[in-house]
Amino acid sequence: MRDVLAHAGKSGRRVVSAFIATAFAQDTPETASAQWRAVADPIRSKVPKLAAIMDEAEHDVSVR
Repeated sequence: MRDVLAHAGKSGRRVVSAFIATAFAQDTPETASAQWRAVADPIRSKVPKLAAIMDEAEHDVSVR
């Protein structure tokens, strides 16, 4: 989470944190992964480093 928030920028940390929390609130690994994608994909063009970190961490949210 720290790595992700470091790339979110000061003004975007709260929003990114809230969006990521929605993935952890899902009931199944499949819905958690889908929500993770729903958060990562829209930011891919604007903050590619952040999206890349999220791509690498997707497994963590789906195996919790």
